[in-house]
Amino acid sequence: MKDTIRYSESFKQKVVSELSKGKFPSPHEASKAYGIAGSSTVRDWVKKYGRTDLLPRVIRVESENDRNEVEDLKRKIKELEKTVTELAVSEVMHKAYFDIVCDQNGITDPVAMKKKVAAKLSRESE
Repeated sequence: MKDTIRYSESFKQKVVSELSKGKFPSPHEASKAYGIAGSSTVRDWVKKYGRTDLLPRVIRVESENDRNEVEDLKRKIKELEKTVTELAVSEVMHKAYFDIVCDQNGITDPVAMKKKVAAKLSRESE
């Protein structure tokens, strides 16, 4: 069985304080210096004490074309989502109209009627 190591609050605060004073260049280096196991232990302490400014950041550099492409893709996604919604609503409406027509014409088996209409349309398109 593996032993569980518990660190005191004062120790955690000391490590975070040393990070903030520049004693270690990164949470990873502080972990190595104190023999702290776990790749995210010190990072978790830094977050716990509200010092996320000590964590490394990812800086993304992109060209104008990259930004335009991302914006175009986002716009296309919105258009497609709108189209899908409109088609779904249209499908519901067509089904409701078909059910009303079946009721008004005394059609008791709408599925059979759909097959019959589909077969007729198929023959006409040949």
